[in-house]
Amino acid sequence: MSSPPPILDAFSLDAVLLEMRATTKVECLDELVTHMVASKQLPKPRRQQVFDALVERESRGSTGFGRGVAAPHAKIAGLRRPAAVIGRSATGLDFKAVDGEPVHVFVLLVSPENRADEHLATLRWISHIARDPDFLSFILQASTPAAVLEVLTERAP
Repeated sequence: MSSPPPILDAFSLDAVLLEMRATTKVECLDELVTHMVASKQLPKPRRQQVFDALVERESRGSTGFGRGVAAPHAKIAGLRRPAAVIGRSATGLDFKAVDGEPVHVFVLLVSPENRADEHLATLRWISHIARDPDFLSFILQASTPAAVLEVLTERAP
């Protein structure tokens, strides 16, 4: 990939949640979707549809990549544009990640159903940056939403 995935444009300072309060997977998904609506990344009428799609997706297998990173995601019919939120949990939570370790960084991706290629490219990119041993520590050390976004954009190929 020679440029950041197009969904990176969906991130804004308002789309960064520095201190998540969730203690369970379902609470985490709820908090991320609620923040997606609050940051105007997602229209409020779509909230329940997106939440339900995320819960259903997680029921088929965890989106926890390991190394403290998860990328809950869904493709939604009729959605006009991609939406993304990044959340951070200092204590971490059991997200049933592939390595069994707690997850601290959540990158929530919601894409229009007709943009599957872009959606998959973004998931590949997140999986790639999650393997960077410094990624998690840099995100956890970031003190502002701008610093979190900087960590993401610095890892854009």
